[in-house]
Amino acid sequence: MESRLTGGRQRRPSRATVGHSRPFGSSWLILSSTPASPVCSASSGPEGCCSMAPLAPERRENESRIVGQLLTLMDGNKKASKMLPHIVVVASTNRIDAVDPALRRAGRFDSEVEVAVPTVEERLLILKLYTKNLHLDEKVDLQTVAAFCNGYVGADLEALCREAAKLAYHRMLNLCEGDKVLKLLMEDWECARSMVGPSITRGVTKEISIVSWDDIGGLKDLKKELQKVVEWPIKHAAAFSRLGIPPVRGVLLHGPPGCSKTTLAKAAAHAAQASFFSLSGADLYSKYVGEGEALLRRTFQKARLASPSIIFFDEADAIAPKRTGPGGNSSGNATVGERLLSTLLTEMDGLELATGIIVLGATNRPNAIDAALLRPGRFDKVLYVPPPDVEGRHEILRIHTRKMKLGEDVDLWKVAECTELFTGADLEGLCREAGMAALREDISASLIHDAHFQAARSSLSPSLTKAVVDEYSKVDINDPSSRKH
Repeated sequence: MESRLTGGRQRRPSRATVGHSRPFGSSWLILSSTPASPVCSASSGPEGCCSMAPLAPERRENESRIVGQLLTLMDGNKKASKMLPHIVVVASTNRIDAVDPALRRAGRFDSEVEVAVPTVEERLLILKLYTKNLHLDEKVDLQTVAAFCNGYVGADLEALCREAAKLAYHRMLNLCEGDKVLKLLMEDWECARSMVGPSITRGVTKEISIVSWDDIGGLKDLKKELQKVVEWPIKHAAAFSRLGIPPVRGVLLHGPPGCSKTTLAKAAAHAAQASFFSLSGADLYSKYVGEGEALLRRTFQKARLASPSIIFFDEADAIAPKRTGPGGNSSGNATVGERLLSTLLTEMDGLELATGIIVLGATNRPNAIDAALLRPGRFDKVLYVPPPDVEGRHEILRIHTRKMKLGEDVDLWKVAECTELFTGADLEGLCREAGMAALREDISASLIHDAHFQAARSSLSPSLTKAVVDEYSKVDINDPSSRKH
């Protein structure tokens, strides 16, 4: 049987050709005349179906006429005489939920085919296709490149190859005449990946600095626990599946401010080579009703497409506040916080059917979080992030001074011993203040001495007190009574 896609691009109905700016009735003429040639089987492809046939509440007058005419023509196609050519209508959209349900029933668009984000194996095949005419260094492993491109679609991988080739070309220009051979190195791919991200994450992710476990001082036991519950299920998914171990769905980090909760989440995402989505209360609270809930749903949807992925909620107490009572708001109208909480609970419950997605939360006020989030299946693990002990403070000082020029008289262990109750953020400020003290003394100074650290210590006070630390350490949100719905 012969088939043909009708009319090429100029004859294919789309938002541009079936739109608001055309004279009254011209959209009907375009739609009705599209499958014009008498062939045995024809295919007509409306582009941007969600724009041509949106949901009823979102329609304008012209769109309502277009939807009505499209439904009439498709129903007429089904009832047409057997002597007339059979017409197959193929439509595309990237917002399936925005298409009018009347079009999605049997007899109209009978089948829906999801073109999903490529898997690792599919990404490898796409990369091989785009690099078949490129010279790759023998150390370039396309399997590794495909593995760290979570969420990349075909167009993203094409852009990645193009960017890597550009980097290799610019490097070649700086070589001697005899060495000018265009060859892509592994570092070209790594650099290109930092410039070209997956398009599905645009608008819902933030640029984060690359953080490793070695950038966090102290907290050895906590880092090991996070590796087990966050990194292992993603990097060793096959082992979990083989033994039938259900992975942890959510981890809540709580503790005093400035103790590296956010940094721990970033390090976990980097170690697991997972896509990182970060949201805070400021992102979700909007003056428009429903905007925050829509962003929350959209983030979970993007995380599923870009899996393995980590969704991080900073200030989780603002996103999921404790409800006012058994019946919620006494006025009968749900507050923004209650609507966000309801959406978050629904999305986290939906992760049971997803793979490779972990939710991390951080809060300074664990008792302000609704108990419904703290039951198994949501935030399965609740981990306390304490202020650093003397060994942890020494490691933090060593990390923050590794690029500083220190005098031989500087003993970081002694500095650590005299900075009790200092958080990681406090110690970072202490190192910076010691450097400023050296410059105030002599703007041409080349070394930072112990006296400068002592001066900085005298001018700074810890952000925590013993009473505050005791209060945080006594919080027990794992108590069964706090998990009641």
